[in-house]
Amino acid sequence: MRFAVKGDWGDGSKHQIAVTQRMCVEYAKTPFAFTLTTGDNFYDSGTARRESFQLAEKCLIDLGVPYRAVWGNHDTGGSSTRTVLRTPARWYTFISGPVRFVMLDANQPSSQSQLTFLKSMLAAETVRPVIVAYHQGTRTAGLHAPQLVQQRLWEPLFIQYKVRLVLQGHNHLYERINHKGITYVTTGGGGYSALYPCARRTVGLVLCKPIHHFLMVEATPTKFGVRAIGTNGAIIDRFRITLTPPSNN
Repeated sequence: MRFAVKGDWGDGSKHQIAVTQRMCVEYAKTPFAFTLTTGDNFYDSGTARRESFQLAEKCLIDLGVPYRAVWGNHDTGGSSTRTVLRTPARWYTFISGPVRFVMLDANQPSSQSQLTFLKSMLAAETVRPVIVAYHQGTRTAGLHAPQLVQQRLWEPLFIQYKVRLVLQGHNHLYERINHKGITYVTTGGGGYSALYPCARRTVGLVLCKPIHHFLMVEATPTKFGVRAIGTNGAIIDRFRITLTPPSNN
């Protein structure tokens, strides 16, 4: 099962168009099931505009590629993440191929309801590997600081239930961080014009680049293969995660 990932994208800029068109080039070579977004889907008010969706995303729309989105901080003022991208709730889960996806709302990291949902989803999944996605980063070297509430409430559950891949946005860059068996990938270079610097020392940082890009992920029951691809088609980063069946013992 293959899927694409981008975050911090919906502003109608030439960079968004370049990322989207490169995604369509990738689709022509190897089709993917959906585009997962890590939030800030519609700048600045959370409302889709013709320039930021129908025009900038035209080739993906024409291909019929669905979106699986989370809510960024710029999305909460409007309803387009729900109505245009058809996101069912502020946090939700779905299964595609061999993977369970757990999509969280990092605007509400201390929500007890969301925490209960997260724990119940991770505890119940004993067959499939889990990928977690949300907007504001738990661990990051970017301009926006790492979220300490998530480190306190979410990360222990990721460790306990052996989550191996977490997808984040918010910082407008690409980065990969390894921490206690978790690979955190920030993919926030989906099109917004301003890129952010790699601004802070971070334990476990493998790579950090302020660059417009998207991810292509290939998932099987035994591995995740991830490529970060720039608008010119160059490979920014490539890595593989070898999986073992989930164990909640």
